[in-house]
Amino acid sequence: MSKLLLLYASQAEEVEELFFGSVGVILGLKYTRTGDTLVSPGGPSSTHSSLRDIIPPPAVMSASVIPTSHSDLEPVQEALESLARTDPSVRVELQEGQILVHGLGALHLEIVEGRLRDEWNAQFEFGRRRVSYREGLGSGRPGAGSDVWKTDIGGKPVTISVSFAVRQLEDDEKGDPIWDGNVVVDKNGKAFPSSESMIGIPEGHIARGIASALSNSPHTSLAMSRVHIQVVAFAVPSAVSASILTGASAVILRNRIRDAGVGAVMEPYVQLKVIVNEDSLGKVVKDLTEHGGEVLDLGAGSMVAADGTEEQGGYSKDGVYVPPEWLSPSAAHSSATASASSPGSKRSIHAIAPLSQMLDYSNRLRAISGGHGLFEMVNAGFREVSEARKLEILREIGRA
Repeated sequence: MSKLLLLYASQAEEVEELFFGSVGVILGLKYTRTGDTLVSPGGPSSTHSSLRDIIPPPAVMSASVIPTSHSDLEPVQEALESLARTDPSVRVELQEGQILVHGLGALHLEIVEGRLRDEWNAQFEFGRRRVSYREGLGSGRPGAGSDVWKTDIGGKPVTISVSFAVRQLEDDEKGDPIWDGNVVVDKNGKAFPSSESMIGIPEGHIARGIASALSNSPHTSLAMSRVHIQVVAFAVPSAVSASILTGASAVILRNRIRDAGVGAVMEPYVQLKVIVNEDSLGKVVKDLTEHGGEVLDLGAGSMVAADGTEEQGGYSKDGVYVPPEWLSPSAAHSSATASASSPGSKRSIHAIAPLSQMLDYSNRLRAISGGHGLFEMVNAGFREVSEARKLEILREIGRA
């Protein structure tokens, strides 16, 4: 820490300390990133913070970043590293010689692209935006000696052992957002902290190796998900630095994943709420189902009128659709319910659909509804796909 600055709107004043509730700037922190909590060393909070961690949602879309020339490679990499420090929801990795940036959606990647150009003046091109799939653990058994890694350091053979208990998460088990939907625990079954919170100790090096292995499957290069990993034991020669555990744990865990074989492929899904005019309802439902969507509810028993208020009617309590009276062909009802059949009445559709089929949904909905449709889209997590869809995904990423 080199300086403390107290902020007064756009003015900054150098001070010796920041009081409770102050908004200030700390200069000189090289490894701090957005979401970190700073505590005094040696104090009661140095080992435990009462503040809840900020855990970004998992990335669901990725794109390749292609520097304009070879001389632009290093500036682009530095810009991406700086951006990832300010925005923890951005994940950057180097895969098969290609720089990949992962974000929360198409709009998020557009913001990333704009910030790289405007704030860092980076020279690059963005590749085609693709959905980020996930791979599960296969059912194969580990081979003999799978917990040992042998290498040479300074011309001398060195043997490092890291013992893992690896399995697929059960259906009723929840993944840890810190580990991108996986679960990592120590030998006592307690949650294993992330590598950022264990700097300079053996467990921190193991955590970095685990994170590296889980980010890139040896079968499909997809990130692993819903894997339960228990760090049972580890051993490293006393004459060797503990930092060797990073590479050892990454290689050992990657070999375990390779021995298990290709598991299920998971695809990101989104929840949709679509509000359209009554005459466009059938077209919208048909479009959703044709693109792999599943309609969950058609308004939950309410109709949204043109003024924004909800009118009851049209749906029974058990969820079965019952047409309202104004849709009846009987002439007896036509005059009494003419006001209810106004063209301004709207319906809401609740559905779930694969994100890969919803990238251009704004344009599709505008065309289907004549420009009157509205929709909300939120992340719904990952779902396992069928074998036919799995083959399509593997062909799409060039792994089939």
